[in-house]
Amino acid sequence: MRSSLDKKFFVTNIVIFILGILCLIYYDYHGGLWLKGVTSSWFFIHGIINLVYAKKKGFQETKVLYVIEVGLFLGMLADVLLGISFMVGVAAFALGHVFYIVAYNIIEKPCLKDIYFVFPISAISIFIVIGTPFINVEDPIMEKVLIAYAIIISWMLGKALSNLKEKQCTFTWIVGVGSLLFLFSDLILAIDMFGESSRLTWILCSYTYWPAQHLLAQSMYHYINDKKGHV
Repeated sequence: MRSSLDKKFFVTNIVIFILGILCLIYYDYHGGLWLKGVTSSWFFIHGIINLVYAKKKGFQETKVLYVIEVGLFLGMLADVLLGISFMVGVAAFALGHVFYIVAYNIIEKPCLKDIYFVFPISAISIFIVIGTPFINVEDPIMEKVLIAYAIIISWMLGKALSNLKEKQCTFTWIVGVGSLLFLFSDLILAIDMFGESSRLTWILCSYTYWPAQHLLAQSMYHYINDKKGHV
């Protein structure tokens, strides 16, 4: 049974998620770097809300929560930096993924079984980047950057799926779906930037990326409750 505190913060999570998506729709129609930053700030706030929830609930195992929140902050920062310098933005996103990977490895220690997920996902991602007609990167340095980035985000998704296979609960399911949407959005972004850009690629990228970040923020709430024995 959820307590009144649990219910209050669950509703707050849903409200923040909805407000973030409404802000995304507004940004979609009006554009602007500042509005992009505001849109991304919602998933960062989403994470902050769950840190407050952890404190009010007296939850002690907060290391994972803070590591995820750093990842959310770097994602918010990267969204703005992409509009200023693509390479700096990519670096910030990659660092954010590293923090997500660290969080996933705190939850379940690294093991050989992780490779069963990380390797094939990395191979598919790299193939999409360099082996398909959808993406055409003429600069060899940029191509190497995209390959490195593809490996990092594939590692993030691979570890998330490995954790899900190891233990199925609300938290691992939300993290798995969020990580999957994140990888999908980034592959679509690569197509949009280095292939054929269209309204469709923008929609597919944007309407999977921001929900992905919100899901990772939402997962913090469920991490607390799964640890406490709730569903």
